[in-house]
Amino acid sequence: MTKILLALGAAALLLTTAAFAQEAHTATHEVHWNYDDHGPATWCDFSALCKEGKLQSPIDIVTKDAVAISAVNVIKMNESTEAKSQIIDNGHAIQVNIENGGIITVDGVDYKLVQFHFHGKSEEKINGKQSDLVAHMVHKSAFGNLLVIGVLFNEGKTANAMLDTVIKGVGTSGTMNPAALLPKDTEHYFHFMGSLTTPPCSENVKWYVMKEAQSATKEQITAMRKYYDHNYRPTQELNGRKVESK
Repeated sequence: MTKILLALGAAALLLTTAAFAQEAHTATHEVHWNYDDHGPATWCDFSALCKEGKLQSPIDIVTKDAVAISAVNVIKMNESTEAKSQIIDNGHAIQVNIENGGIITVDGVDYKLVQFHFHGKSEEKINGKQSDLVAHMVHKSAFGNLLVIGVLFNEGKTANAMLDTVIKGVGTSGTMNPAALLPKDTEHYFHFMGSLTTPPCSENVKWYVMKEAQSATKEQITAMRKYYDHNYRPTQELNGRKVESK
């Protein structure tokens, strides 16, 4: 009888252990957002703001509807600095993490560059047109507020040196000058209030999209899209927002 009870107890312990193991396995394999089966149409499952927010990004910038930029939204750029960098594949995009990067000042507040990443086609559109590639330069203030610079790329004959550095350096660390990512003309841009373009779709992000697009060769665009070719969110409703232009 004792042997039977011991055997039953051992079996119960095994079942309990198996149940905990299964629970732990499930916990470490939670459903995560992506651009495929758990793509943008389902992102409200991960954050209600992705569906209910009224300041969502990206948007289609209609140039004829843009208004003159207000003085408090004009930016002062100081991105030219040799910064420590780490080029990674974050599972959604190729991203360059920056340490002690450049600074953008707007309305007396400094925003420090913390990372930039790439989308296989531009998320934002200009008059309904999507560019061949976009880099989003993410800046953060000391208070945690975000400012993003969008740099558009279109296919051309001129290669972009920064793209070559990023494409060839995935998985490596080094130094780079973030200003090399920017077009020559940094004085003209569109501005609007928006959100992160991925869950949790947090709002009140200051967006600036450079008017001058950079050139990238077909080979560079193809090489970048070998990592991610459709990691872009569809454009969102303006909901009464005004796009400013400088």
